[in-house]
Amino acid sequence: MTAPFPTPKTEDAQRLLGPDEIEAALRDIGARRYHNLHPFHRLLHDGKLNKDQVRAWALNRYYYQAMIPVKDAAVLARMEDASLRRVWRQRIVDHDGDAPGDGGIERWLKLAEGVGFERAYVESTQGILSATRFSVDAYVHFVKERSLLEAIASSLTEMFSPTIISERVAGMLKNYDFITKDTLAYFDKRLTQAPRDAEFAIDYVKQHATTPELQRKAMAALTFKCNVLWTQLDALYFAYVAPGMIPPDAWTPGTGLVPEVTQAAGTGTIGATDVPRLPRGVRLRHDEVRGQHVLLAPERTFDLDGNAVAVLSLVDGRRTVRDIAGVLAETYAADRAVIEVDVLAMLNDLATKRVIER
Repeated sequence: MTAPFPTPKTEDAQRLLGPDEIEAALRDIGARRYHNLHPFHRLLHDGKLNKDQVRAWALNRYYYQAMIPVKDAAVLARMEDASLRRVWRQRIVDHDGDAPGDGGIERWLKLAEGVGFERAYVESTQGILSATRFSVDAYVHFVKERSLLEAIASSLTEMFSPTIISERVAGMLKNYDFITKDTLAYFDKRLTQAPRDAEFAIDYVKQHATTPELQRKAMAALTFKCNVLWTQLDALYFAYVAPGMIPPDAWTPGTGLVPEVTQAAGTGTIGATDVPRLPRGVRLRHDEVRGQHVLLAPERTFDLDGNAVAVLSLVDGRRTVRDIAGVLAETYAADRAVIEVDVLAMLNDLATKRVIER
């Protein structure tokens, strides 16, 4: 699935490009090769993956996230200019944080926990695909072994990340009921950090890629980084989508997860004597255009049938589930006990989607 290697125009390969031209050439590489174009990401953002496939992505991506500050420390160690080091070291702080419980790596662990993983299993990296490890390690070695210009140029995928972040957050919140804004909190700060980092890197490349050969090396470095990202998704697709051949040493569904409590219909987080309520930001509304009621939640909308509307219209933060069942039993001349079971099943289903709480 690797995208075609860009063929430089002969005249561009033989002459020195101006500042705007070199930036345009670098952006063109991303437009054709950045991993937002990969089929796995299209499936992820469009809600076409199942929960275990999303888990596989979160688990493997952790290794990349955890090694980014290692990569940045390697680049920092090569900088002899203190002014450069003062700028670059912020990247390490962004990922490692200033204290325990802070930083991008911690937020990614929260994402992994949000889709069901035990933290210790994720941190062990024992279930990641070998291709993930090889690709990420190759990136770390690249920045250690190549010139400082190439190391910095390889980070220019940051130019394209705000677009993929916006697509990812909107798509996953819309399409996966097990994903919340808190789960995706990692991406909030990246929307400002990535453009800042990209601006520094593109300015550096413009100033230091002073010959056609150096410009070609900068473009090749960015191409290499795009390959690093693309190859990781190739491996995920092959192992967990099609043909679905999971390597012997890689994560298999069910491994490393926090045990889920299996609950019968009508039981669970909300009981008959509990008082259900709509969480902050969730509202019952009538869609005048479509002529039906909907439950509005942050970044999500749930269509409701008549039974759900009848129940939710009685959720006022004062009535217990038993009270609600009693009102409905009287209204529809039905057995209260039977209705109570149905109401509990419905409310607990909505609770798993985080649009009802007690």
